Amino acid sequence: MDDRIKQDKPAGGVIPHPSDQLTFESEDQIVIAMDFGTTFTGVAYAFLNDENPRVVGVDIWPGLTERQPKIPTILSYNESGAMVTWGAQAQHGRMIRGIKLLLDPTQAMPSYVPAWILKRNLERLGRPSVDVAADFIRAIYEYVMGIAARKASFYPVTLVKEPEAAALYALTEFKERGLANGDAFVICDAGGGTVDLISYEIVQLDPRLELKELVPGAGFMAGSLNLNNRFEEKVKELVGEAQFNDPENSSGFRAALKQFDTSVKLGFLGIGDEVNHLHFLGAKLKDDQQKGLENACWTIKSAELKDIFDPIIADIKTKVHEQVQEVKKKRLSENHPKADKVKAILLVGGFCSSNYLKSQLVQDHPAIQVIQPHGAWSAIVKGAVLTRLPQKVMVVSTQATRHYGVSAHHTYDYVEDIGYPKFLNAYGKWKTSRMTWYIQRGEDLQRPQKIHFSFYRVLHSLSDETLMFKENLHHCELVSAPVRPDPTVAINCSLQVDLRGVDRTTIRKRIDRFGDQCWDVYFDLVVTVDSAIMMFSLEYNGEEMGSVKAKYD
Repeated sequence: MDDRIKQDKPAGGVIPHPSDQLTFESEDQIVIAMDFGTTFTGVAYAFLNDENPRVVGVDIWPGLTERQPKIPTILSYNESGAMVTWGAQAQHGRMIRGIKLLLDPTQAMPSYVPAWILKRNLERLGRPSVDVAADFIRAIYEYVMGIAARKASFYPVTLVKEPEAAALYALTEFKERGLANGDAFVICDAGGGTVDLISYEIVQLDPRLELKELVPGAGFMAGSLNLNNRFEEKVKELVGEAQFNDPENSSGFRAALKQFDTSVKLGFLGIGDEVNHLHFLGAKLKDDQQKGLENACWTIKSAELKDIFDPIIADIKTKVHEQVQEVKKKRLSENHPKADKVKAILLVGGFCSSNYLKSQLVQDHPAIQVIQPHGAWSAIVKGAVLTRLPQKVMVVSTQATRHYGVSAHHTYDYVEDIGYPKFLNAYGKWKTSRMTWYIQRGEDLQRPQKIHFSFYRVLHSLSDETLMFKENLHHCELVSAPVRPDPTVAINCSLQVDLRGVDRTTIRKRIDRFGDQCWDVYFDLVVTVDSAIMMFSLEYNGEEMGSVKAKYD
């Protein structure tokens, strides 16, 4: 057990926004944003020097004959494990798809996501998922820099939450279309691998659009890649294992999957007598007229497509409904004049172009507009650029999705702490362990923001060894955070602190209860929140002595 002790008074403050303090040395400044998606990746950029910066989406890609706002998130490797091609050029070799799904091992996957296929491909390649993702991002970066940034300097990367970026783009597009202060929106960002929900209220329309997040967002694995996987399973049921695994039929199955992916998936309406014809070009398949398979063409009925779609659509509908209800509940508790209204559900991301998804949400929410904005597929990457153009739009506050805090020793309370472990500290005072929560789940977080709490640590010798120690930031996913450390509280990140270089005469000398010398080191543990980044740091006499990036969703 360490000797860090909580002091009584918290302190807080707001950091000036980067737009107020950034200065640039080179003549041309560029913001480049990347939406690294499970199935497709997009890039956009803007030059900051322009009086009215224009967001430009990259739509010319190697391997594509037509303009397209995104490139497939696919890589191919040779037998030695070296990357050969990427994006639309990747046609042969060891093909890696859906790599984003494996980057977060803590993310729960529903039963319809066959992660084992992705893991098997990586095991055969002999590369960890983060290295494969880095290969792809590096290739994209080199290509885009060749197009847009030949004259510009490259600045440090800033992370932006995907649904936030999508919301900025979508609401900026609708700024002149009857929006009003106090309007609430739910944004559904449905991509290839994941679906993210976020909700905002308009705080101000002019001179710039300002938004505040209303309730904690939600993210889950219900992207359109799951439809492809379920379609493949349906094909396997249709033709049987033997024909499905026959190498001579593989090109035919790929052709049908491409047709499903590019045409059926977005065009399907879910109407009772709707049929689609999928062609297994070149495949030698036995006819089965009862199942609709004839001459290597499958006539698939609406009910069969619903079997593919409905488990994923049901997940999305449930989560959207929950988000809408949370927004209404929050605004009702604040006596908001528009508490019972959500202006619109905005659908962005590739999967949100699905007619069936839109029709199901319209059916579920007849009193709310369900809108697919123009250019919704590239909303994230264009919105990410807008985050660096604060003269146009800004998110002024967000919602915490977790509790964040530290464990420390507090004075034992004979009423509140009865029955819990206690111990005598160095000065003969009874203490007990409690959590100090910097941020509560659902709390409004002004952005950017710095939150301080003061502590001291008792050292029994003043040496290089004792002046190096570790501090942990914890988080908790529960709605109500526990008062004391328990199994629901997990370590978020660890900060290695080195105070060997401080002026040791500033460290307070004391005598402990045994009559021995000891020293109290006073410091602040600080949490800084900005965009998609949270930093955990220690300050001694106002000087930062170490920081670490926290896991922040």
